[in-house]
Amino acid sequence: MAELKPIYNSEITCPVCEKIIRISKVRSKFIKLIKQDDDYCPHYETINPIYYEAWVCNHCGYAAHNTVFDQITRYERQAVHEKISKRWTSRSFSGERNWEQALEAFKLVLYNLQVREAQYSQLAKICLRIAWLYRYEGIIEEDINYSKFAFDFYKKAYTNEDLRDNLLDEYTLMYIVGVLANRIGLKDEAMRWFSRLISISSNPKERDKIPAGLLDNTRDQIYTIRTEMKEEGNKE
Repeated sequence: MAELKPIYNSEITCPVCEKIIRISKVRSKFIKLIKQDDDYCPHYETINPIYYEAWVCNHCGYAAHNTVFDQITRYERQAVHEKISKRWTSRSFSGERNWEQALEAFKLVLYNLQVREAQYSQLAKICLRIAWLYRYEGIIEEDINYSKFAFDFYKKAYTNEDLRDNLLDEYTLMYIVGVLANRIGLKDEAMRWFSRLISISSNPKERDKIPAGLLDNTRDQIYTIRTEMKEEGNKE
């Protein structure tokens, strides 16, 4: 009997060029989570499924996160065709990916989103994942740079998007903005976002909508930041 491999391939139709493409996935039994950072960055024991979340059409260059690969409008398809496909050099992203291939795939997703004039929340999600990829390799400067991009886009999403139509609820979004603010050195702004979330939770109707564990995480963040700010003050 053949040995079961962690990576397997599936065939799907590209929603832009309508050609059959091969995408790769990780079998769930091989996914072993070790820990998770405060911005939800997961760390895995061996195989990292994040590497395979960015799907790329080798025929036309269309790329998107696997959860929304088919969600593209007629206008967006035309934009991808005109600005990406006409310049695209065919290359495959199926099969086992190394870090460099995963990074290239996610940057292609980001470029596609920019061409499509996508929502801020979509841009933020991909920027955050690119930050994670750099973090995995210990490239701190780029981790911070893309965390800044994610921070800016998430703030714009909070202000400009109807989050009722978004998979990311406004409370989790507030928490992520606070975490990212802290990560990029904006402790005062982080405290404002966390304090706002705690304040909202005082309303019983709002509190029931807040995801389980989010308030505890928020209080932990506030305590950590206050401790760090106090220690920094003592050094001066």
